[in-house]
Amino acid sequence: MPDYHIPVLLQSCIDFLQIRPDGFYVDGTLGGGGHSAFILQQNDSCRLFAFDMDRDAIKAAGIRLAEYGDRATLINDNFRHVRSALAARGITQINGILLDLGVSSHQLDWSDKGFSYRFEAPLTMAMADDAAFTARDVVNGYSEQELARIFFHYGEEQQSRRIARTIVQQRTTAPLQTTKDLADLIRRIIPERHANKTLSRIFQAIRIEVNDELNNLRQALADATAILATGGRIVVMSYHSLEDRIVKDFFRDEAMDKILNTHYPELSEPKTPRLKVITKKPYEATDEEIQQNPRARSVKLRVAERI
Repeated sequence: MPDYHIPVLLQSCIDFLQIRPDGFYVDGTLGGGGHSAFILQQNDSCRLFAFDMDRDAIKAAGIRLAEYGDRATLINDNFRHVRSALAARGITQINGILLDLGVSSHQLDWSDKGFSYRFEAPLTMAMADDAAFTARDVVNGYSEQELARIFFHYGEEQQSRRIARTIVQQRTTAPLQTTKDLADLIRRIIPERHANKTLSRIFQAIRIEVNDELNNLRQALADATAILATGGRIVVMSYHSLEDRIVKDFFRDEAMDKILNTHYPELSEPKTPRLKVITKKPYEATDEEIQQNPRARSVKLRVAERI
């Protein structure tokens, strides 16, 4: 099994979580188990519940975390189900949750699911091993308008319409089946100096669509807040503006003491805030942290506390 990436902002995450003895913590994005292991190392009585949709990740992390026995529970599920999955195990309250929203280097470099344009693989891009809906369904089934929409909104790609039009034209001859099929098509119409950045944005957009990533995040934030004990914290690391905006807006809205009426401010209704924002601006990696782990270059870490 190939190695997973070095955990991003490892010490900062633990410091913000404020691990307490006998506390219940969630790692919503298990990966190779680096963050999970460090959480469990903070004391000998906290418990961890870690989620991942990738069975390979569960297997690899299970070996790594075996020394912690029943203090570590690994759950092969989407973190959007955190509330129901924990309730099924008799857990109705937690003391903290960590979400590292980045795609792991293992998934990019070794997965046969087609997350990276750098390696030829089937156009799948689904995090879940048994997913019925894949990238092939998107590129071969979506209309030109639908493709342009996801490329623009999820990939922030300026050539979204042109790329969508070319995909639709190409698939009338033969469906796109592999990452190479898609990458070659894009390289034919995008100047070489811009090709890699464009490919990254298009692959990101398709991956977000296939896995419903933004709605998963919204649901996870809402459910985590609902079961977070007073003083417990939500720590989220995001790597692109779409995710960061969702986290920022959610924390802001949950920290407000009124429901704003933008048209008639005097009609705004009072409400009880549920969160206190700890990071007024996102915490970003230092030069030293980036040198130690280049994946930290684009990370934005936000933290909120249950009140």
